[in-house]
Amino acid sequence: MIGIVGSGITGLTAAWALKKYKDVTLFEKHPEIGMAAFGAKQMVDGKEVEFDIPLRTIKRDYYPTLFQVYDKAGIQTRAVDYSFRVESNEETIFGFRSHQILGISFGVPTMDSFVTGKGRRIFSDLLKFYANAKDDWKKENPSISILDFLLKYGYSQEFIYEFLLPTFALVNTCKTETVGAYPAETIIGYHSRGYSYTPQETASFGTRDIVNRLTAGLKNLQLNAGIQKIYKRGSKILIQFANEEKEFEHVILSTQANQAKDLLGEGYELEKEILNEFRYESSDVVLHTDESYFANPSVSLVFKIRNTFDKPEVTLDLGRIIPELKGKKIFQTWNPHKLPKETDTLKLAKFERPVMDERTAKAIGRIANLHADPKCNLWLCGSYSLYGIPLLEAGAKSGLLVASKIANQKLDDLIQR
Repeated sequence: MIGIVGSGITGLTAAWALKKYKDVTLFEKHPEIGMAAFGAKQMVDGKEVEFDIPLRTIKRDYYPTLFQVYDKAGIQTRAVDYSFRVESNEETIFGFRSHQILGISFGVPTMDSFVTGKGRRIFSDLLKFYANAKDDWKKENPSISILDFLLKYGYSQEFIYEFLLPTFALVNTCKTETVGAYPAETIIGYHSRGYSYTPQETASFGTRDIVNRLTAGLKNLQLNAGIQKIYKRGSKILIQFANEEKEFEHVILSTQANQAKDLLGEGYELEKEILNEFRYESSDVVLHTDESYFANPSVSLVFKIRNTFDKPEVTLDLGRIIPELKGKKIFQTWNPHKLPKETDTLKLAKFERPVMDERTAKAIGRIANLHADPKCNLWLCGSYSLYGIPLLEAGAKSGLLVASKIANQKLDDLIQR
């Protein structure tokens, strides 16, 4: 029997793949499946609408594994309007508008990108980054940070500190300063198609549809699982609950690294040492109706960079992104520099996301060594456990890689069966 602990995208993907071959039990500590545990249901014009918190968007060129899983599981996606504006200390300095005509998606900079010197420098450096970054990186030490890379190759202060690092602070859900320490390869790889425009997409029917499809046919799902410890007794692996313990052939630990470390008990000192190498940063996300966060309705996202805050405040106009809202003014704000009034607040959620740097890259290598042991039966996976930006793609891929080892199947065969 296989035990999977945690039902975010990693645990869901591993369970979806393994249930075809093994007896699988998926455990979740919340009363709701983890990937959907932080959503919010609201009545809008007499109809109940479920909001994903956070709103998850994906790009086909950076999430190939996830799209393979979605396509096979029948999860439909649609392109979303991700037009955005960047404001630095209340001055609009750059903008980008996405369009779709006859099913073809494309994007163009807004006039805001050309009317100021800052905007022109950002646009010029963005073209330079697309054209040269991959080739320039190949000349460097593979571990060079993105900040050191940008400074070495003469990118402007505006492009570095008022555009690239802040926008990736949203992608990575961390401080702007933290993004600067990311390996350059991870940021450059996100722009793998260069000038080609790939639209952001989201699940057509929300996270609820993802959860339902990935758990369809799963016989054993335990919510409010109440796991106390996972420990080793000889060669056996056991999960301790409040009133009993159960033995498993394999356990896939698909929680955050810091949570996984706290679940491990006797016999897993090395694993705990490795998991301790992963750092997390927290972020707030608030669902609200305060229109003061979004003065200009011509775009879907507004990045607000203020010198007195270590993260950009990013607000999404959900009325432009979710068709069911029909333009209704409901917003989702990441890292609010001030909280909306209580009367405008629908839900406040807190998240932790892993940080990628040279230290964690080494820890990821150590996890790979653990998994290479033919006697391995405790598997550490999640968005933190693969090299790159720790997003849904890394989470899904890590779950599939472990599932392929347990089922003794090639990755592509595992997905396509």
